[in-house]
Amino acid sequence: MSQICVVCGVSAALKCGGCKMVVYCGKEHQKSDWKSGHKNRCKCFEIATNNQIGRHCIAARDIKQNEIILREQPLVLGPKLASPAICLGCNQNLELKRNATNFYKCSKCKWPLCGQSCEKSKLHTAECSRLQTTSFKCPIDYVAADRNKKESAYCTIVPLRCLLLKKENPSGFKALMNLEDHLDERMKTPVYNVLRANLVPFIRNVLGLTEFDEKTIMKTAAIFDTNSFEIRPFKQQSKIRAVYPQSSMFSHDCVPNTRHVFTENNEILMIATVDIPKGSVINVTYTQALKNTMDRREHLQQAKCFDCRCMRCSDPTELQTYFGAVNCSQCKIGKVTSTDTLDVSSVWRCDHCGHEISAKQIKCGNAALQNEIAKLSRNDPREFEQFLIKYAETLHPLNSHVMQIKYALTQLYGNVPGFTLGEMTDAAIQRKIDLCEELLKIAAVLEPGAGRFRGLLLLDLQECLTVQAQRRFNENSLTKEGVEERLMESMNYLQEAVSILKIEPGMEKMLEERVKTLAIELE
Repeated sequence: MSQICVVCGVSAALKCGGCKMVVYCGKEHQKSDWKSGHKNRCKCFEIATNNQIGRHCIAARDIKQNEIILREQPLVLGPKLASPAICLGCNQNLELKRNATNFYKCSKCKWPLCGQSCEKSKLHTAECSRLQTTSFKCPIDYVAADRNKKESAYCTIVPLRCLLLKKENPSGFKALMNLEDHLDERMKTPVYNVLRANLVPFIRNVLGLTEFDEKTIMKTAAIFDTNSFEIRPFKQQSKIRAVYPQSSMFSHDCVPNTRHVFTENNEILMIATVDIPKGSVINVTYTQALKNTMDRREHLQQAKCFDCRCMRCSDPTELQTYFGAVNCSQCKIGKVTSTDTLDVSSVWRCDHCGHEISAKQIKCGNAALQNEIAKLSRNDPREFEQFLIKYAETLHPLNSHVMQIKYALTQLYGNVPGFTLGEMTDAAIQRKIDLCEELLKIAAVLEPGAGRFRGLLLLDLQECLTVQAQRRFNENSLTKEGVEERLMESMNYLQEAVSILKIEPGMEKMLEERVKTLAIELE
């Protein structure tokens, strides 16, 4: 079928690189159409609705693996409901200035900032104008004995920024208020009862924003809790949250077909991890791949107010990984799994002898294991190895707690004192290789395609394979041809890691240097 330029109607072949749905006769008409409105229409996805998942995004055309589906700036961003002292101008965790006894305070509103330059930040100016008109004194001060104290006063900042959009950015405010809030469910929780008691009087009485009623104020908080993404700003230790209206339309799945990356200016990039056929649902994950179904569904219910019924959550075997399974204590052969993963109270049963365990007992066991893991030293991989030995007979080999420990070990080996790559024994090097290869098999099931998890594992695997090959060559246990073969295998892993991770902030230069170094080894 012939194609014609959308601007002038003549035969054309230059296809829009974004949506790939319109064509142009040349660059000039492409630029013209972009300026006249195509910029806002250029998407490879469209919004659909059904009774099961509500509003969601589907592919408007075939989308290729590693393709950027969407770039979006945050509509609103700011500190979490309770946060360590953080600058409202640049989102950096606050540190005490030299010879100072307290944080720098904004000269107008008196809230803590990094310094004078942050008083002029676009992020802070609108709220500053409102905050400075009150007699309210911000209670956030430096306390040497409790530097990481989470300040509840920050619970007011993001809702205030949302409400101020009504005047500063009316279309943005409308887009925000159209997002899902789950307010009725949230108002039944203790957290929201406390929030209402503090937030509503602050907004209406202290700040004098009486044009906003209680429901609107609480709705902004609920919208943020339902739709926000957590961001760890590049080269900073802080954690903030942001809402991206278009990205919020991507539905959740515990086995997603996209991943998201935040740039240095907090722009979000939604990237396809697999090929996504036209008409398919585009989804993200709101939870962690290495959590089991019981823990994932509890997190999603508490944080996002919905019960996940995806394929992984509906399958007691978690796609044959047995991520939630424990070994049967009676027959010593079977695997104990839930009889109905979508019913949190359903009994757990051995697939060999029929021995049953209550869901409450499983939940308590999971909580106890997580508490034990949290107490392990992050500088001693031996403690993590002892955990695996201790629970080898209790937990299925692919149980989520086991796999979390194994992933932690891949991060500890090669990175902590006494276990750097130069200090590790040959056995420890091989151990890390084995762990990476095992986790890559899990990643292929739970985060298929070009996921960040896979990329990081490939990077660790490549590094260990390179060191191992060099050691064996120096020990004369590997020929020159043999080491070249191993290094080529290492390079293949590295190149795949580069294709996945090069878009991650701060990684491009490191990856280029890693490729250059390995290329020299291969010469």
